[in-house]
Amino acid sequence: MIHRLIVIGAILLSMPACDEKEDVPAYVHVDPFVVNAEGGAAWQKITEGWFYANGEFLGAYTLPADVPVLAVGEGDIIVFPGVKENGISTTPNIYQFLTRFDQDVTFTPGESVTVSPVTAYDDDIVVPFGTFERGSFDGFSSIGLTNRDGDDATSFLLTPDGGFAGKSLLLSVDTAHTLMEVATETVPLPGTFEREVWLELHYQNDMPFTLWILGSSNGGSEKLQPIFQFSENENWNKIYFNLTEFIIQLNEADYSLLFRASLPRDSNGNYTQDSGTVRIDNIRLVHF
Repeated sequence: MIHRLIVIGAILLSMPACDEKEDVPAYVHVDPFVVNAEGGAAWQKITEGWFYANGEFLGAYTLPADVPVLAVGEGDIIVFPGVKENGISTTPNIYQFLTRFDQDVTFTPGESVTVSPVTAYDDDIVVPFGTFERGSFDGFSSIGLTNRDGDDATSFLLTPDGGFAGKSLLLSVDTAHTLMEVATETVPLPGTFEREVWLELHYQNDMPFTLWILGSSNGGSEKLQPIFQFSENENWNKIYFNLTEFIIQLNEADYSLLFRASLPRDSNGNYTQDSGTVRIDNIRLVHF
């Protein structure tokens, strides 16, 4: 029994003592991103910063954020701008077309250092139509649009009335003319996961509407793929779509976007409102 106690005691003495004081982190306060592009941060919806310290990924944080870092002394941080992919809160993603932010900092346990990240569009991105210098429908860079609903009594408008910044695309329907469809000009787009294609746009609507992508090759028949149904949104909102998977599924050479506004009905087929409007601005396709 005495020998057993001696062995147990020796084992306990050989075990490392527990630190009574846990490691104290330093903190990095990350401000929302500044965007060096037309419209600045107000034209974007950068919701997260994907944070790295000394090469280690520490998480995606809703900005502004206070990030704890277990480090002491000189180090570096990297913050990537992040958005909600396809407007879904559960699918945050780094927005690869905006540049990352790098800064050297001094980590002091128990203290906080503030960084104000800055980003801009990458110089290597391709913009198939539109521009980053002005809104989609202002100046000489207006996107080509076509009325596709077959109703000669109605047409879309490019108007500053209620617009986001300058002119915006306006679709209006009522009980006499219940449908409007407008398609953009056709452009070639890459069809691989290695070269993702994203769409940015601003929208405001008092009725639901849908976004589709049209694919065609060598003047052949079009293939139509639904992308998203927008709920009512009385204020202007920004959204980012990853179109890559839809483009790969269609597997065509050329593509255009189609916006469809149809006056909503209830389960009995009755219209739920007498009229409706959809406004769209800053339509931007981007890829590398």
